[in-house]
Amino acid sequence: MNSVFQPEHQKNFIIFSMSHLFMIALMFLVILTFIVFRQSLRSNGKVRYMIRWGFFSVLILSEASYQIWSVVHAVWDPRFQLPLQLCSISSFVVLYFLLKPTPSRFQLVYFIALLPPLLAIITPDLLYNSPHYRFFQFFIHHISLVSVVFFYIIVEKFRPKFKSILIAFMFINLIALPISFVNQSIGSNYMFLEGPPSSNTLLSLFGTGYSYLIKLEIVTITAFFLTYVPFLLKNLHIKHERKNDFNL
Repeated sequence: MNSVFQPEHQKNFIIFSMSHLFMIALMFLVILTFIVFRQSLRSNGKVRYMIRWGFFSVLILSEASYQIWSVVHAVWDPRFQLPLQLCSISSFVVLYFLLKPTPSRFQLVYFIALLPPLLAIITPDLLYNSPHYRFFQFFIHHISLVSVVFFYIIVEKFRPKFKSILIAFMFINLIALPISFVNQSIGSNYMFLEGPPSSNTLLSLFGTGYSYLIKLEIVTITAFFLTYVPFLLKNLHIKHERKNDFNL
């Protein structure tokens, strides 16, 4: 049992292994549950309240347990354990949102708490495989972030706005400035601003140096726009239907 928590007990993570695919399937199962039971959830405020604070508790316990595990096993290192990766920052934004979920707060949540955790789930920067503690902590944390976004889209009917793409992009760049300073000061690579991670992820295709940062910026704004496309198409469809009704 202790080997599940020991940092030395590494079973190197294998992308798209059975354990990895199971976690991806679990994420889709949670989303499917929201879709199937959306009407029942909308009519039951008590259950929605429990789900909201359940997500809040999971995110808090996940981050806290990771910090405690790192300290207890003497592997805590400011270059790796500070909560300055984009998904950790997304967690703080989501926690703030869950304290008082409003459509205005959702605008930032949608863009920074959907695609980054989703990509992290598909191509994780992870050393440990199942059944190690870190494996489950990583996936539960990231699946929770994605699930919050889908819960408030599917059940609560929250919707992002087009102008929020720019707001999210500016937010990412503003927090990148102090984090870049931290990276240069302690030799870390938070938000992967100094280059791609050591493991093979999509960022590994971006090269290095200034070209890497430029590609990172282009991909970020493009990803935010593509994330909004489903709602853009739906809005255009609604306008088209209204125009046809008016002409009739």
